[in-house]
Amino acid sequence: MKAFLRRLLTEEGGQVIVMVAIAMTGLVAVVGLVTDGGLVFAQRRDLQNVADAAALAGAMQIDESAYRASGSVVLDEHAAYRAATGYLEDEGGLGYSVVVRPARVEVAVSREASTGFLRVVGIDSVEISAKASAEPRHGVASAMP
Repeated sequence: MKAFLRRLLTEEGGQVIVMVAIAMTGLVAVVGLVTDGGLVFAQRRDLQNVADAAALAGAMQIDESAYRASGSVVLDEHAAYRAATGYLEDEGGLGYSVVVRPARVEVAVSREASTGFLRVVGIDSVEISAKASAEPRHGVASAMP
């Protein structure tokens, strides 16, 4: 029995398996973080597009009677608020705030972004947010072909 224990303590075979197991755990963790980071970043980009579109929808609401009377662009604040919030409500599942100022529409949105690999460690979602603002404009922008 002593010979068997002595042989077990002096042999070095199988040590690589332990090192590979530790390295694989680290590799899987890094791959998971990269994958989830990309997934959350893509969802954040989509949320920014929603905020931009809602702000633009609000900024397009011009007070036509004031424009016809004076020729100056004036934002119809009530219509701008309704347009921006309507757009955000159609999107669904968002927390949002819309602030309409006389010359600007400001939108802030947030929601939970789902994760994939991080669920293993108990993180099912991450809070993401985006902000956008837009001003009413008139005229046609020139574009070079």
